[in-house]
Amino acid sequence: MTAKRMLDTIFICVFTLSIAACSKVGDKGPADTVGGFYDAYIKVKPLGIPGAEKLARLSPYLAPGLVSLLKEADLTEKKYKEETKGEAPPLVEGDVFTSLFEGADAFQVGECEEKDDSAECEVGFSNTNPGDGKTFKWKDAVLLEKTDKGWLISDVDYKGDWDFAVKGALTEMLKRLISEEPGD
Repeated sequence: MTAKRMLDTIFICVFTLSIAACSKVGDKGPADTVGGFYDAYIKVKPLGIPGAEKLARLSPYLAPGLVSLLKEADLTEKKYKEETKGEAPPLVEGDVFTSLFEGADAFQVGECEEKDDSAECEVGFSNTNPGDGKTFKWKDAVLLEKTDKGWLISDVDYKGDWDFAVKGALTEMLKRLISEEPGD
């Protein structure tokens, strides 16, 4: 085989592989986005409103509107911390991406239902208490929107049904936090 023919063959292989890789990115569905997000979430372990560094690692899976709300909520937290000189607890404590205060240490993306440019995925979560080894399980719903960048998470609908579960939706909680005066 001549050097030119070998280079042509390598070029064709690389070109074919790059086309295949690009088509895979565009073919990702809502479940892929949710799975990718919660994989990153497990690594990042955000408690409270995620700061800039943690949000940067999570934002590739989040819709621009949700990223904007999280950034505003982070600014509200920072302003509150300054006003209280750090002597008061944060406005939001615990996990904001699931209905369990302690958050999840494992997840399983369930059924996803698509309708036009929106989707809802059920996600089963678990959290194992390191002290006693007991595992708590629950489900929440993740809402997505189809964008020019693919499926992105637009909200989390908290489905926890125990006494101290977070209730409502992530965006509702963030909007309340941003609109209230921290000193109130």
